[in-house]
Amino acid sequence: MGSVGAGSSMKVFGAEIVLCPVEARAEALEVLYRRMPQAFRKHLIAEVLADEQRGEVDLAGLWVARIRSGRIVGAMMTQAMPGRSAAVWPPEVSPSWRRNAIASAMVRQAIDDLASRGFRLVQAALDESAGDQAGRDLARGGLPRVTELLYLSRETAAPLPKPDRPLALDFEWWPFEASIEDEFRAAMQASYEGSLDMPELEGARGLDEIVEGHRAAGLFVADRWRLGRLPGEPSARAVLLMTAVQARDAWEVVYLGLSPSARGRGLGRAAIDYALRFARQHAPVLELAVDLRNTPAVHLYQSTGFVPRLRRTVHLTLLGTNPSEKP
Repeated sequence: MGSVGAGSSMKVFGAEIVLCPVEARAEALEVLYRRMPQAFRKHLIAEVLADEQRGEVDLAGLWVARIRSGRIVGAMMTQAMPGRSAAVWPPEVSPSWRRNAIASAMVRQAIDDLASRGFRLVQAALDESAGDQAGRDLARGGLPRVTELLYLSRETAAPLPKPDRPLALDFEWWPFEASIEDEFRAAMQASYEGSLDMPELEGARGLDEIVEGHRAAGLFVADRWRLGRLPGEPSARAVLLMTAVQARDAWEVVYLGLSPSARGRGLGRAAIDYALRFARQHAPVLELAVDLRNTPAVHLYQSTGFVPRLRRTVHLTLLGTNPSEKP
């Protein structure tokens, strides 16, 4: 991916929107964290700047809005992600009669810069603490709200509730390795067909980019990626991607997908049962997230003992794609 567009800028109501100069990052972070108590804010800014010096935090995607006097009145973070995607956070702008225009212009400028550098997907996920204003700023700037994600978890030690009827079918599971990579990728591709989880993403990125994005979601260990085969049915496959959650004693289902011929047969429950048995050896908690519009998946997870942990609103835009084109 190309480097940050250092020459990109925009002017709106006397404020210039640019990538933050290195020497101004402390001032920009004061604006970005302005809602936090002052004592905590000072400590947090010092910590972030120290983390940047150690290479643990990347502030190259920090945008600011500066007025003629040079004072920073707005700040906004963006972060490049694997798979030609990027994450953004809502802008923080000092109160004034121009506040809404400056905030939405910051979002537009960041998106335009990302588009010019070849990114295909830009998204933001807001929890309830963000407030309604944050969502409006993103939407006005070109990141419309598309759905809510429901984050769930359950203890791995707890047995799976008994199903209404015994399962007659089950997958045989195989770890990801070079000898089955082509089959694994084909199964993953098939699992996206007609998916109810974030259907807006279908065809937005190539399979290589999707796999790269999944690899980056936590600590990638090949043995934790599994291919499920249904004996005697070559088209019925499942893909299960799991990882350890950083900074928490938990594992996460990064992705669980079934090919169309494997759906509606109780095999989703079988996959969850396997995921729990696999994760039980390593962590006391298993976590996952689901698009609230995916009613069958929400029902599956709740019926297998997962309970809601939090919700996030998703804002999303696709770059450099023609909506009429087929993937």
